[in-house]
Amino acid sequence: MGKLNNKGMTVVEIVLTFSIIMIIVIGMLTIMVNYRNKVSVSLNRLKLETFKNNLTQDIYNDIIKLGVSKVEDFTDTNIAGNPCNGLGLNRCIVITFQDGSEKAFGTSKITNPDDQDSIINKYMYYDGMKYKLKDELPGVLPAAREGEQRHWTELQSIRVNDDGILNSNYTVLEDGTQMYIYNIDVKVSHVDYEDDFGIHIVASTIDVSK
Repeated sequence: MGKLNNKGMTVVEIVLTFSIIMIIVIGMLTIMVNYRNKVSVSLNRLKLETFKNNLTQDIYNDIIKLGVSKVEDFTDTNIAGNPCNGLGLNRCIVITFQDGSEKAFGTSKITNPDDQDSIINKYMYYDGMKYKLKDELPGVLPAAREGEQRHWTELQSIRVNDDGILNSNYTVLEDGTQMYIYNIDVKVSHVDYEDDFGIHIVASTIDVSK
């Protein structure tokens, strides 16, 4: 019978085995972290795409079903009966349909850049419903550099630009009637993506009074 090797594993063999195991574990963790990040990115993009599609579809459903009579910007109009009064919106327009009904559309108002809740809960409004844009923010506002002041708005990932919320123009048809074209435009972007998650609506109406 051959002699048994009773020396066991040497220190070098133990270290080498341990190193191989650690390399495998680290590789698996790296794969898991990368996969988790990709899933997170996909979910965030899907949420924004869903937000955009749902709101756009709701507005277009009304436009197709009811027909547009006119679209007006009531943001800076402080008059009695203003459909935007009391809605707390930063910008607000009103779509008047051919049956005489009206529906307001606008963006939420952030009154204080130091208020985390107002940024987390920012939304767009249409026909009594709030379409929320959920932005992930840290639990605590990081300290600013000496002599500087930090606001929650600096940390938000989702940016909303409603400066050009409504533009309108018209074209004259061959029979002399005027077709009015309304462009409702709110830009929504995320710092991590190049995608456009904004609301871009085009509606038209013909002036049959002429």
